[in-house]
Amino acid sequence: MNILFLPKLLPRADIIGGPILIYHRIKNLSSMGHKITLIAPAYSDADRNDKSLEPFCERVIKVDSVRERPQAEIEALYKQFKRPRNFLTGDGGYNEELEGAFTSFLKETHFDAIIAEYAMMGQYIEANCSLIPSDTTAIISVHECYTKAFEMRAEKGEDINRDTLKELFNYEFEMYDTVDRILTLTKEDANILINYAPNLKNKIRVVPHGVDTAFYTPPKKKSWERNTKKILYLGNFQHYPNVDAVKNFINHCWAKILREVPDVKFYAIGCNPPQELLDLRCENIIVREGGTNENVRQIYWDSDVLVAPIELGTGFRGKLLEAKACGLPVVATRLATFGMNPVNGKDMFVADDYDVFSEYVIMLLNNVKLRKKIGMNALARAMKFDHKHAAEKLERVLKEEDNGGSN
Repeated sequence: MNILFLPKLLPRADIIGGPILIYHRIKNLSSMGHKITLIAPAYSDADRNDKSLEPFCERVIKVDSVRERPQAEIEALYKQFKRPRNFLTGDGGYNEELEGAFTSFLKETHFDAIIAEYAMMGQYIEANCSLIPSDTTAIISVHECYTKAFEMRAEKGEDINRDTLKELFNYEFEMYDTVDRILTLTKEDANILINYAPNLKNKIRVVPHGVDTAFYTPPKKKSWERNTKKILYLGNFQHYPNVDAVKNFINHCWAKILREVPDVKFYAIGCNPPQELLDLRCENIIVREGGTNENVRQIYWDSDVLVAPIELGTGFRGKLLEAKACGLPVVATRLATFGMNPVNGKDMFVADDYDVFSEYVIMLLNNVKLRKKIGMNALARAMKFDHKHAAEKLERVLKEEDNGGSN
């Protein structure tokens, strides 16, 4: 098959988060014999110089982009396109040059499938659906339902009014109506979309996240009796739910854990930590940059427990799989475990009550035998989520006989 990918961030071999999922989708589909074209924004010199996908793509088109636009420019685009403002700025925000590249390819090349990775990129399919042939399968891969994510933020006190939510819902689900297939990473996310729009049920397919189990492995040697215990939170801090999760841990868990385990340190590591997190730094709270997979694997190896006290956003948290594949015990809220179906107390610990959450962390830090046991079970669970299995599921969706015809 000839497949066009439109991701909101450039997939690279050395990056973490959502882009690494797309990288492995492309890599594995290529190894199955499919031809891949990629059109993606480039935000940095690392993006512009990266060549890691070239062996797996027929063509890689990078479009210079900026993450943030001046408010006046956003308002001008808002008046022009009548799209929610969050589709016009930030990662994957509207880019005229990218749209030009997309429409040029539609006119000169026939694709069997077009996959917009993240709902943000569905705006290009929605705006140009008349150019997409009826025998081309148009797909939006929904890593997160934006309407649900914004509603959760509003419920937590953020100033997001009803008109903004209504506008976002109308546009987001208008996009979904224009495509042939909608991919979600979890059954929970599929149900969220169906609850909003039951008519989408027959379009939705669950294609799970994966983990590179050849790369993320337990360390050959691990010091289980360190004098200083290390708790880890890992995330892309440009995505606010990660900022919120760190604040949840510090506000609701840290004091209790520190009383019981005074030799512990908490590490919040990820891309672009904002000032509000940097201001929390002290002797035993370390907030710092870190984002390539090489150093992330070492960070997992050097840690004792990964925490994921996530209350915002939907989707699949790939970092939990990476930690599990490294044999690192995990304590998480239920929201963080979407798509994993964990058994509490076997392959990880799950709690929404922060007193219970804290007790689980304390128990793991104080019990080496328990850390080893949970880590081994976590590893066994992660092996079932290898990226190759996810790519095989995606290929089956792409080959469904009733694809196409709704453009």
